Amino acid sequence: MFSITKFFGKVNKLMERKFLITSIFITLGAIAFLSGYLLMPQTDLRPTTHNQQHLTKQVGSLIDRFNNKVEVGSSKGKIPNTLPLSSRKFITFVQPFTDSKKVVAIANNGDFVEIDLVNLIEKMVYTDQTGIVEAILSPSGNSVIYSFYDVKNNKKWVYLNLKSGESTEIEGNLRSAAFSPDGSQAAYLISRSLASGNEGELLIAKDGKIIKRTLKTRIGAAILSWPSDNFMSMIAYDKSGYGDLFTLKGVGVLDKIISYQYDLNVKWSPAGERVIFSAKDDNGFTQLLYKDIENSGTAVALDVDTNTSKCVWANEEEIICGLKNQTQIKDEFYKINLTGDSKTLVATPDINLLTKELALSRSGDALFVLNDIDGKLYVLKIK
Repeated sequence: MFSITKFFGKVNKLMERKFLITSIFITLGAIAFLSGYLLMPQTDLRPTTHNQQHLTKQVGSLIDRFNNKVEVGSSKGKIPNTLPLSSRKFITFVQPFTDSKKVVAIANNGDFVEIDLVNLIEKMVYTDQTGIVEAILSPSGNSVIYSFYDVKNNKKWVYLNLKSGESTEIEGNLRSAAFSPDGSQAAYLISRSLASGNEGELLIAKDGKIIKRTLKTRIGAAILSWPSDNFMSMIAYDKSGYGDLFTLKGVGVLDKIISYQYDLNVKWSPAGERVIFSAKDDNGFTQLLYKDIENSGTAVALDVDTNTSKCVWANEEEIICGLKNQTQIKDEFYKINLTGDSKTLVATPDINLLTKELALSRSGDALFVLNDIDGKLYVLKIK
């Protein structure tokens, strides 16, 4: 299992090596300067104004360089707690459940890369697609569903197997898609325009090929998720932006779980028994709430102003969320106990960082954060 302690240890060694190389170059520079000065012909030792100014500049420059050396030395051992995993900018990423020692990510130029967390190196997985607009990576990191615009400016959706390189265009107007928990199947919500209005259909695909037709619906705007082997869920929005959360068990049976919330977003717990959800109140403030679905619990406000996209489940009773520091351009990360009503600060990044996507390492001692400011992927050590 990937250890964040070993990762930061490797970074520490790299910083020490950089410090050693810097010191050697500074020392060689000083020796070269002093040697040149001592061997220089001394035709006139009187300090003319010009010579005095020139000597002052040289000595001042040398002192500055040695001051830099002192500053580097004084920072030895001070390892930053927020480190970039790559120099690239990314659209999305996933840490596959099958391998805790890597991250699979899609760069904004369309490259699919695999980042080795142990050796800190990148491997190109796939590179034949440019202009990717949206993308959904499977939990296994082996496949992806992505969109792009063709030469006629028509939006296309494609399923791509990253291992084989085989792709299949998804026919129809794809409204939403989601992978199964093991990544072996995908659900497509397709809509078609008819004379009587829009008609939608929920399809199940395997390796890009349709294997089952599950539900017909007139739902237009929706977000699918597949939190459990036992059910799927769907957020259906009306034209005003209010959403209802449904679960789908079996064929054609929708159960409403959450009703009429503005700008509703949901994230299911690992076991698929509980949800956290965010919604905006009448004043436009985003509230985070929690509901125990398995025990038919009522929704509980968590007194936290953040979106579920900035939260990740640590276990069935705790979540970690990025909360905006109101005086700085950064999110600070808190562990929130859903049953004990406690909130604990676990990480403060040492860079400007606002969360676009968030994942917790398998070892539970680090966060992977896609920064909405610069588009880079960072690893953040937590307490």
